[in-house]
Amino acid sequence: MKRIETSSGLSPHQEQYRRAVRCCFIAGLILFSGLATSCSDSSPVSEAPLVEKEVPAGAFARVCVACHGEQGQGNELLKSPSIAGMPSWYIEEQFRKFREGERGAHTDDAPGQQMRAIALTLTDEQISEAAEAVSKLPVILTEAPGPGAEVEKGRYLFANECMECHRYNGKGEVVFKSAQLISLNRSYLRRQLENFHERKRGAAGTDTYGNKMVDVTARLSDDEMDLLVDYIGALAHGDDPRPARER
Repeated sequence: MKRIETSSGLSPHQEQYRRAVRCCFIAGLILFSGLATSCSDSSPVSEAPLVEKEVPAGAFARVCVACHGEQGQGNELLKSPSIAGMPSWYIEEQFRKFREGERGAHTDDAPGQQMRAIALTLTDEQISEAAEAVSKLPVILTEAPGPGAEVEKGRYLFANECMECHRYNGKGEVVFKSAQLISLNRSYLRRQLENFHERKRGAAGTDTYGNKMVDVTARLSDDEMDLLVDYIGALAHGDDPRPARER
């Protein structure tokens, strides 16, 4: 099948994604500029009292807000995950992977490529500053599964495939460089399981822990990935996988 390209040389899907990122970034700059202007303007705008959310400043406001939102809640249109409350060590580790080409280098991973491009523009100090700001945001828990979810099957699968590295509470482990799962939104979790499964992520020879995720997801079916996503939602809201451990 002949590939359709736009005048920029990108596929229509990639072009649409690029435009969405650009629009979101510009909107973020306008919002940030508007906030700064309103804070410096001493003239009253309204008789009603204003209630303002506290938004982390610095590198987070300049770089992360445009795609991940003021509270780190993510944006499905841009395929940007909820990052609120992620440990600072994990954020810094992912930036390292993006900068060194362990993440975001695959040609079919457009969101990863975007993050890699951003990571390459930042200094170590800016990355540390943004990571610290993210870690202090209130955690937004993974959405709970629907009433038809097969939680028991998902619990067994999580306990025997995921719990060793991501721990029984799904909060991850610095020793294994494993992610906190219970604050990632469902669509992102599903997409990353697919990325590992299809070797779009984690397949770099230097990515020891990513390689392990590639190995684990290689033996998962689509239905089992759905079971895990449902179960992580249940885990986020109090389920305990430990009794299902069989090895």
